[in-house]
Amino acid sequence: MNNNHKRPENTSVLVNIDFNKVKHRIDRVTRKIELVIKKYEFRSENGDSDIKK
Repeated sequence: MNNNHKRPENTSVLVNIDFNKVKHRIDRVTRKIELVIKKYEFRSENGDSDIKK
C-alpha cells in the first residue's frame, strides 16, 4: 500500500463566523479585564497591594 498522500496545493476552508457573537465575547472579556484593573488600582491606592517591593 502506498501511504504517500499528496496535499492539494490550493486548499480553502469556509468558516461561518457570527461576528456579533465574537464582538459580544470580546466586550465581555474587556469588561472583566477592566474590573481587575480597577480592583488592583483601588487596592494599590489603599496600600493593600499584593506586589512585594
